[in-house]
Amino acid sequence: MEEVLRAYGDMVYRVALTHTPTREDAEDAAQEVFLAYARQRPAFRDGEHAKAWFLRVAVRICGKIRTSAKRRGTALLHEDIPSPGMVGGDVWLAFLSLEQKYRSVIYLFYYERYSVRQIAETLEITEFAVKKRLERARARLREVLGEDFDGQP
Repeated sequence: MEEVLRAYGDMVYRVALTHTPTREDAEDAAQEVFLAYARQRPAFRDGEHAKAWFLRVAVRICGKIRTSAKRRGTALLHEDIPSPGMVGGDVWLAFLSLEQKYRSVIYLFYYERYSVRQIAETLEITEFAVKKRLERARARLREVLGEDFDGQP
C-alpha cells in the first residue's frame, strides 16, 4: 500500500483539489480513493492502467463530494489557495474560475498529459465532448488571460 500511495498519492490529491470545493473535501476524496483501492485490490495490466483507474475513481468520488457540498452550502475554492504545483499566479486563478467540467479536461490534458481519448474514457464522455470542452476552456482562459494565452502545453 505504501508503494501505491507514493506512486499515485500526489496525483490523486491534485485531481481532488481541482474537482472539489475545499481542501478538506480534497483530502477526504483522496482518502476515499485509497480506501476503494484497499477494498477492491484491482489487478492492473501496467502503470497506465493503474493511473487511469486512480483518476477515474478520483473523479467519481469528487463528483459525489461536490454534490454533497452543494447540499451543505459549502463555499467554493478561494483565490488565496495556492496552486498545487501545476501553474502559478494568474493562470491558476483563471483555471479556478473555469466551470468544473472545463477544469477537468484542462487538468487531464495539460497536467496529466492524457490524450482526448483517454480523457473521454476517464470522464466517461465522448471524444467530441472532450474536444468541445477543451476548445471552450481555452477560449475562456484567453478571455481571462488575454490574447497571449495560446493553449499549448
